[in-house]
Amino acid sequence: MRLAFALLTLALLAGVVVGREKPTEVLLQERQPAQTRDIDLSRLEHRAGEAPGNDPFARRSFGAAEASAPGAPARAEAPLLPFRYMGKVIDNGKEEILLLRGAEQYAAAPGDKLGTDYRLDKVTGTVLTFTYLPLKTKQTLDIPK
Repeated sequence: MRLAFALLTLALLAGVVVGREKPTEVLLQERQPAQTRDIDLSRLEHRAGEAPGNDPFARRSFGAAEASAPGAPARAEAPLLPFRYMGKVIDNGKEEILLLRGAEQYAAAPGDKLGTDYRLDKVTGTVLTFTYLPLKTKQTLDIPK
Protein backbone atom coordinates (compact mmCIF):
# COMPACT_ATOMS: atom_id res chain seq x y z
CA MET A 1 0.00 0.00 0.00
CA ARG A 2 2.76 2.45 0.91
CA LEU A 3 4.67 1.60 -2.24
CA ALA A 4 1.63 2.30 -4.40
CA PHE A 5 1.04 5.60 -2.62
CA ALA A 6 4.70 6.64 -3.12
CA LEU A 7 4.57 5.76 -6.83
CA LEU A 8 1.34 7.68 -7.30
CA THR A 9 2.85 10.75 -5.56
CA LEU A 10 5.95 10.62 -7.78
CA ALA A 11 3.80 10.32 -10.91
CA LEU A 12 1.72 13.35 -9.89
CA LEU A 13 4.84 15.42 -9.14
CA ALA A 14 6.38 14.43 -12.46
CA GLY A 15 3.18 15.49 -14.23
CA VAL A 16 3.25 18.89 -12.53
CA VAL A 17 6.91 19.44 -13.44
CA VAL A 18 6.40 18.32 -17.04
CA GLY A 19 3.31 20.50 -17.36
CA ARG A 20 5.29 23.60 -16.45
CA GLU A 21 7.81 23.19 -19.24
CA LYS A 22 7.24 25.26 -22.36
CA PRO A 23 7.06 23.51 -25.68
CA THR A 24 10.16 23.79 -27.84
CA GLU A 25 8.25 25.43 -30.68
CA VAL A 26 7.63 28.48 -28.51
CA LEU A 27 11.28 28.79 -27.50
CA LEU A 28 12.67 28.51 -31.02
CA GLN A 29 10.86 31.35 -32.67
CA GLU A 30 12.42 32.66 -35.82
CA ARG A 31 14.11 36.02 -35.24
CA GLN A 32 13.76 38.80 -37.71
CA PRO A 33 17.10 39.99 -39.12
CA ALA A 34 18.18 43.34 -37.70
CA GLN A 35 17.84 46.29 -39.99
CA THR A 36 21.18 47.64 -41.16
CA ARG A 37 21.82 51.36 -41.10
CA ASP A 38 24.69 53.32 -42.52
CA ILE A 39 26.65 55.13 -39.83
CA ASP A 40 27.53 58.74 -40.55
CA LEU A 41 31.16 58.89 -39.35
CA SER A 42 31.48 62.56 -40.24
CA ARG A 43 29.43 63.40 -37.13
CA LEU A 44 32.12 61.80 -34.96
CA GLU A 45 34.99 63.89 -36.29
CA HIS A 46 36.18 66.88 -34.29
CA ARG A 47 36.10 70.06 -36.30
CA ALA A 48 39.03 72.43 -35.88
CA GLY A 49 38.20 75.52 -33.86
CA GLU A 50 35.17 73.99 -32.14
CA ALA A 51 35.06 73.08 -28.49
CA PRO A 52 34.72 69.36 -27.87
CA GLY A 53 31.27 69.50 -26.29
CA ASN A 54 30.62 65.80 -25.87
CA ASP A 55 34.19 64.54 -25.71
CA PRO A 56 34.23 61.76 -23.07
CA PHE A 57 37.99 62.16 -22.68
CA ALA A 58 37.98 65.93 -22.19
CA ARG A 59 39.36 67.23 -18.91
CA ARG A 60 36.55 68.11 -16.54
CA SER A 61 36.37 69.65 -13.09
CA PHE A 62 33.47 68.90 -10.77
CA GLY A 63 34.69 71.19 -7.98
CA ALA A 64 35.05 74.94 -7.88
CA ALA A 65 36.17 76.66 -11.06
CA GLU A 66 39.92 76.45 -11.51
CA ALA A 67 41.88 79.66 -11.86
CA SER A 68 44.51 78.10 -14.11
CA ALA A 69 44.14 77.97 -17.87
CA PRO A 70 42.99 74.68 -19.42
CA GLY A 71 45.88 72.43 -20.30
CA ALA A 72 48.22 74.16 -17.84
CA PRO A 73 50.02 71.80 -15.45
CA ALA A 74 48.65 71.65 -11.92
CA ARG A 75 50.57 73.74 -9.43
CA ALA A 76 52.58 71.60 -7.04
CA GLU A 77 51.80 72.07 -3.37
CA ALA A 78 53.82 71.29 -0.28
CA PRO A 79 52.65 68.35 1.80
CA LEU A 80 51.03 68.94 5.16
CA LEU A 81 53.49 70.00 7.82
CA PRO A 82 54.76 66.78 9.45
CA PHE A 83 55.97 68.34 12.73
CA ARG A 84 54.42 68.42 16.19
CA TYR A 85 55.45 71.03 18.69
CA MET A 86 56.78 69.45 21.90
CA GLY A 87 58.13 72.48 23.73
CA LYS A 88 61.12 74.81 23.94
CA VAL A 89 64.39 74.82 25.83
CA ILE A 90 66.49 77.85 26.73
CA ASP A 91 70.13 76.92 27.41
CA ASN A 92 72.71 79.68 28.04
CA GLY A 93 70.41 82.25 26.45
CA LYS A 94 69.94 80.16 23.29
CA GLU A 95 66.34 79.12 22.57
CA GLU A 96 65.70 75.78 20.85
CA ILE A 97 62.34 74.43 19.77
CA LEU A 98 61.63 70.74 20.40
CA LEU A 99 59.81 69.12 17.49
CA LEU A 100 58.62 65.62 16.69
CA ARG A 101 58.35 64.19 13.17
CA GLY A 102 57.11 60.62 13.37
CA ALA A 103 59.73 58.92 15.57
CA GLU A 104 62.42 61.57 14.89
CA GLN A 105 63.08 64.29 17.47
CA TYR A 106 64.58 67.67 16.64
CA ALA A 107 65.92 70.53 18.73
CA ALA A 108 66.05 73.42 16.29
CA ALA A 109 66.74 77.13 16.27
CA PRO A 110 65.74 79.55 13.50
CA GLY A 111 67.80 78.83 10.37
CA ASP A 112 68.31 75.10 11.13
CA LYS A 113 67.47 72.46 8.53
CA LEU A 114 65.16 69.68 9.66
CA GLY A 115 65.94 66.63 7.55
CA THR A 116 66.48 67.32 3.86
CA ASP A 117 63.22 69.07 3.06
CA TYR A 118 62.37 71.61 5.80
CA ARG A 119 64.00 74.60 7.45
CA LEU A 120 62.81 76.42 10.59
CA ASP A 121 62.79 80.08 9.61
CA LYS A 122 61.19 82.08 12.38
CA VAL A 123 59.91 81.61 15.92
CA THR A 124 57.41 84.01 17.45
CA GLY A 125 55.42 83.67 20.65
CA THR A 126 52.56 81.81 18.97
CA VAL A 127 53.77 80.63 15.52
CA LEU A 128 56.65 78.65 13.99
CA THR A 129 57.42 79.41 10.35
CA PHE A 130 58.94 76.69 8.17
CA THR A 131 60.08 76.56 4.54
CA TYR A 132 59.45 73.45 2.47
CA LEU A 133 62.75 73.53 0.58
CA PRO A 134 61.87 71.62 -2.63
CA LEU A 135 59.18 74.19 -3.51
CA LYS A 136 60.39 77.09 -1.35
CA THR A 137 56.91 77.25 0.20
CA LYS A 138 56.31 78.84 3.59
CA GLN A 139 54.24 76.94 6.15
CA THR A 140 53.28 77.80 9.71
CA LEU A 141 52.62 75.78 12.84
CA ASP A 142 50.68 77.29 15.72
CA ILE A 143 52.28 76.91 19.14
CA PRO A 144 49.69 75.64 21.64
CA LYS A 145 49.28 77.75 24.78
